Formats: sequence, C-alpha cells, structure tokens
Amino acid sequence: MEKSEKTPLKRDKTLVPLSREHHFGLLFCWKLRQGLKNGADLQQMRAYVRYFWDNILHEHCQEEEWLLRRLLVVNDTLRIRIEEEHRLLEAIIRLICDGEHLQSRLFDTLQQDLNDHIRWEERTLFPYLQTVADPEELQLAGKLLAKRHTSHTDDFAPEFWVNPVPETKP
Repeated sequence: MEKSEKTPLKRDKTLVPLSREHHFGLLFCWKLRQGLKNGADLQQMRAYVRYFWDNILHEHCQEEEWLLRRLLVVNDTLRIRIEEEHRLLEAIIRLICDGEHLQSRLFDTLQQDLNDHIRWEERTLFPYLQTVADPEELQLAGKLLAKRHTSHTDDFAPEFWVNPVPETKP
C-alpha cells in the first residue's frame, strides 16, 4: 500500500503576522499552566490575563475578524466559528477580570480553550482561507493588514510562572 504524503500548504505572507502572534498566545497558555502548577497568586494571574487581553489578544482577534470579513462570505461556517470562539474567549476573560471569586479552573479553561482555538486556526482555518479566498483580494488584504497591524511584545512582570510558590509550614 502506497503512502500518500500531503505537502503542507505554505503559509501565505498575508497570514504570517497573525501566525507569529499565535506564538505569543501559545506562550500565554503555557504561562497560565505553569502558574497554576506552581501555585501562583491568582490575583497576579488575573493581572496578567487583563494585560494580555488589553495589549495583545483583543487587537489580534479584531484583526482576524476584519480579515475574514474581507475574504469570506457572511454565512461561511468557519467565519461564524471563529467569531463565536472569540466571543467565548472574551467571556471567559471577563469572568476572570471582573469576577469577585477567582477560581483556578477559569484560568485552566481559558488556557485550554485558547490553545485549542489557536491550533484550529493554524491547522484548519488558515489553510482553508488560503484555498478559498481570491488570491488578489488576499494580497490586498495583506497590504491593508500590514498598515494597521502593530507588533506586540509580552513583557509582563512579575513572572509568576517561573518559580513555584514555597509551601508555608503550619
């Protein structure tokens, strides 16, 4: 039986800035996992979620939706899915940032849902977009996105994800 090998679709340069930011998103998820594992202060983790949303993730989601509004029809199922998932992620972030009682499971839910969302975008949405979008429109959208896109850095401190919190003796 012959093995059929699929050559991975090269990422269109239009989508590269968004893919690069996905790295920050996956790192954000890892930091939350590490913070939970290390027993980090949930208030610090809340401050980090707020920082990441305000400085990176919110704008990233807006740029993705702007791009998809240009390239996909309104009732495209993948366009609808990304918009719904962005609303869900925002709702979880609001629960963390505005909620009175912090619970570690909210951070765990956020990191898992965002991780899954990013992986889906990279493996399914972006390849789909590259095959269905008009190449000229994709190129034009890329030029417009480049003008409006801001590169971000994640320089939040304190680095709650680095060291475990020492146990206190009774």
